[in-house]
Amino acid sequence: METFFTSILSDISNFALVIFGFCATLYTVIYSFILNKKDLLKELNETLKLGEKVISHTQKEQNYILYIRKMRLFNKYIIACLWFSLFLYLSSLIARYLKLYFLKIEILGITIEGYFVFILLILTISLFLSIILLINKSIKTYNKTTKV
Repeated sequence: METFFTSILSDISNFALVIFGFCATLYTVIYSFILNKKDLLKELNETLKLGEKVISHTQKEQNYILYIRKMRLFNKYIIACLWFSLFLYLSSLIARYLKLYFLKIEILGITIEGYFVFILLILTISLFLSIILLINKSIKTYNKTTKV
């Protein structure tokens, strides 16, 4: 049974590490998009200060601000997934390599380690589902912003 738990913990740590890398990459890409829109917003504000007030400029300004707010919210969600995956990774490593005697105590025929692995497995599945929701939201945002 111990090799079974070790195998599950190994899979959890690998999955959490992959998700960590995915979230870190996605965060930096979204962050660069936000910085790009901020630069465009600064340029637009400079043209407005020079007196070139056109209705399309104010509409662009509102669109830039809305885009930045949406992407900042999206990035906060990514940061939460990033920290959660790091927590899962470290927890699975600790459970895998730090063999404590109290983890071998049985409750209802299952060791505490078994319960811990089960909880980590449930948390991993919830992280997986949240990543799927994140990808779905990303696709919807992409389709909405690239619509011609």
